[in-house]
Amino acid sequence: MNKNRGRGAALPTLGLTSVRVILGIWWISQFTWKPPPTFGCPNAGFCLWLNKEIQYPLIPLYADILRVVVQPNAYLFGWLTFLVETVTGLSLALGFFTRLGGAIGTLWSLNLLIGLVAVPGETSWYYIATLLLNWLYFTIGSRDQISLDRTLGLHSWWTGRDTS
Repeated sequence: MNKNRGRGAALPTLGLTSVRVILGIWWISQFTWKPPPTFGCPNAGFCLWLNKEIQYPLIPLYADILRVVVQPNAYLFGWLTFLVETVTGLSLALGFFTRLGGAIGTLWSLNLLIGLVAVPGETSWYYIATLLLNWLYFTIGSRDQISLDRTLGLHSWWTGRDTS
């Protein structure tokens, strides 16, 4: 937290920190509906939603890639999904390599938006909001927040300031 801002800085610090931590917990909680080692496959969880993405494509080429590459290797991609979402969640929840967590979360959210927005009953706003929240932490890092980045004095790779 920037000590030059005085007492008024506490609310933004707590607000940004709270949203980041909750976003991180949300990412970690995603394995509850597709738990390893089966990820709900073959008829639920990861495989159910993979099939929906293939059945209702926003971009037909994307569905073709899912059908040819991901679907035959569902367990491998289930583990990849588990790893990506867990790493993203831990990064954001702890504020450790916050920009990296935000970047991964942004890309993963874009993947979810492209894959799921055309599925009946899904709404684009949910995925857009997730994408934008992750983008926020990619752009600001842990600046003015309670985080391991700040505690450890980690610096942003692009600004050189302690805004990891």
